[in-house]
Amino acid sequence: MSLMGWGLALLKLLIALSLLAIAKIILRTNPDLAIAVLGTAAVIFLLWYFTPQIKQFFR
Repeated sequence: MSLMGWGLALLKLLIALSLLAIAKIILRTNPDLAIAVLGTAAVIFLLWYFTPQIKQFFR
């Protein structure tokens, strides 16, 4: 069970780093689009990251 927790944490870290890398590339090519993409990605990532706490809050 602990290994699955570490795996999920590493997956979340990799997704966060890939989102930052994508935003950096878009920022260089189209700054106006980068703000929207990064904002949307940040909201989706935060919702995904805090889903267990949100579920527990509404129980």
